[in-house]
Amino acid sequence: MKKVLLVMVTVLIFAVSIAVSPAKAAYLSEYDKYVEVSYEEARQIADLVGLEGIPLGEETARISFEVQEAIIAEIENIINKEIDHYYIWLTVNGEPVLGIDPPVILF
Repeated sequence: MKKVLLVMVTVLIFAVSIAVSPAKAAYLSEYDKYVEVSYEEARQIADLVGLEGIPLGEETARISFEVQEAIIAEIENIINKEIDHYYIWLTVNGEPVLGIDPPVILF
């Protein structure tokens, strides 16, 4: 489990280090959705997005948000456009445990 957490932190550091441009994604927090789920449901979803074995909680929610923000910023740098986006926050007992930026297909 420590190995998986180390890999996730390494990916986060890498993603943040390549996002050196001042361009920022247009994060529209007013459109965020909070979905209350059981821990088991949150665990299944976390496993689905590649977070097998990572304990879920406030720290996981923060890290998942930061990693996705860095990726969105890099995509914006590549396409030279700002992408409006929001997050679906999975909560267990009212506490966010995982942030998911839902994909929107652009044509």
